[in-house]
Amino acid sequence: MARFLFWTALLGLASYLSNSLFRIEGMVALQLTYALLLAILLLTPRRQWPAYLITAFPMLLVVRALAIGSTAELTSPFALVSTTTSILAATAGAAILARDRDWVEGRSDQLKAWTTAGFVTVVALPLFCATIFAAVRVPPAGYSSAEYWFNVYSNVALAYLVLTPPVLRARPKQWRDLYRSGKLPEAIALIAGFGVFAALIFTQESVLPLFLILPPLIIILFRVGFIGLSVAMALLVPIAVLLTGSGQGPFYAIDNLHVAAGSQGAADVHHALLLCRVFLVLTFIVVVMIAALLHEREQLQRMAQADRDIYEMVARQSGDMAFVCDLEGRIVFISPIAARVLGFAEGALDDFDWRDHIHPEDLGTIDAALQRVRDGEEDVDYLFRAFDAGGNELWFENRARLSTATAKDGPRYVVGSTRDVTARVLREQQLEKMATVDVLTGLPNRRQLNEQSRLKWRLAARHSDFLTLHVIDIDFFKAYNDVYGHAKGDKCLREVGAAIRKVLKRPDDFCARYGGEEFVVLLPGTDAGGALKVGEDICASVRDLNIRHDASEYGIVSVSVGCATVRPAFADDDGSLFEAADAALYQAKRQGRNRVVASNLRSLIIEANLVELNKRRV
Repeated sequence: MARFLFWTALLGLASYLSNSLFRIEGMVALQLTYALLLAILLLTPRRQWPAYLITAFPMLLVVRALAIGSTAELTSPFALVSTTTSILAATAGAAILARDRDWVEGRSDQLKAWTTAGFVTVVALPLFCATIFAAVRVPPAGYSSAEYWFNVYSNVALAYLVLTPPVLRARPKQWRDLYRSGKLPEAIALIAGFGVFAALIFTQESVLPLFLILPPLIIILFRVGFIGLSVAMALLVPIAVLLTGSGQGPFYAIDNLHVAAGSQGAADVHHALLLCRVFLVLTFIVVVMIAALLHEREQLQRMAQADRDIYEMVARQSGDMAFVCDLEGRIVFISPIAARVLGFAEGALDDFDWRDHIHPEDLGTIDAALQRVRDGEEDVDYLFRAFDAGGNELWFENRARLSTATAKDGPRYVVGSTRDVTARVLREQQLEKMATVDVLTGLPNRRQLNEQSRLKWRLAARHSDFLTLHVIDIDFFKAYNDVYGHAKGDKCLREVGAAIRKVLKRPDDFCARYGGEEFVVLLPGTDAGGALKVGEDICASVRDLNIRHDASEYGIVSVSVGCATVRPAFADDDGSLFEAADAALYQAKRQGRNRVVASNLRSLIIEANLVELNKRRV
């Protein structure tokens, strides 16, 4: 409520001053009211606008009548129309300008923002107001409609342009910031000195001193900033208007402002005021353009410095290496951090040939990636291996693309970043190994068995070759765990797995732990006779471990083996080979365990291929 009352009182004061102090020869020379209303709306939440607008309409009419000293002004058609028009114009201007909160709140003084504000305050709103005013009021004596329209236009444009920015910029927060920076005394001195200087300029009868107005404004801009410039302009305008309206100043030195030699009519004052307002508007536009360009330059410098700071921070705190190379892959630039990552001495990268340090198998990967970049593909990612100064193998991940900063028709470059991902790759490889290897025995697990089974089946089908599968089960293993405990049981599983693996001699032979006390062996290129021989060797190898097993009729740990052999005639394994081998294993157990039984896919058990091994008692 206090804020509302403050702004309403300030608006009433502005209206009184406009219609009394700045009323010259029957016309308002500087209309402060509506520019202040625009600033108030911009600084107020939109939901509060109706309260200000509803209060402003009757208050402005009353204050105008008091300032002029005529109650008839309360019902004057011109007063009603002009007040309504100006309130509508301020509301429309606030609705447009409020979209750019950065400009309204002083966070941005870019040229684009000021161009939009200038169009609204110098072109759109004054054109609207001047056209309505000229349509409802008869021009004063000695004025044409066009002359009166242009006077009103320049009046409204000057008020909007010069009064609204100081209200937006010279708020308490900005003054506090200026005080904390220690520049407040200097700002007050510069602005006060400029006010005295402006008063001296506008008491001269020569036009030449007008050219001295701009340098002090630029000095204030450099020393104090936009807040100082806005306040200085807000001080310059009433001084110039009042002195010109009183018949003083350089604009009276122009000969064509005199109606007759030695005499001066009322029209002369308004012609002089018109020229004065045009001069002030142009001066403000020039200074604002300079201020906006300086603001953009400072922003670009801050952004450039921020970019350098960010690059330096990233370069220092991460292992990423930026690089630039030509289209053939020749290094033009590489981050100095590369020397530390690769273990080179400082300066060793000057004659660095990266191909000498790439794993030979990955040179093709890099060449293919460079070709994709040359073809215009963006953000090409690829992995490769390289060797550091000590010959250690490292993994790196590159991301590359064509540079967008190269000149037209000039040489093109590839830019990118390299990251040391050795730890990640090794971790992934370890996880992959853990996912496919049985932790207890170190043998491949069931997941890898499924992959190898499909692969070896397809290869056998393609080459019309034999494929043999053994299913192996430790005899009476549950009883072994019950007697000796699970720790001994785990040790037994590891030793039996190693004994089975020891029997397999060829690189393509595959052994896996199927689960529990069961193991599986895949033998590509092995016929039925070879299958029986390998099965006998597995049984013998396990018996040779001589692991005591009091719960077994053999006195030691033994295994039963079921095997099956097939020459695949179709591409996909349908599980029949495993079913046949598992059936053979079941038969081996029925026959007394510690033996191998063979099967094929035509008949469940081939008795001629049944081999019973001698029992070994302890």
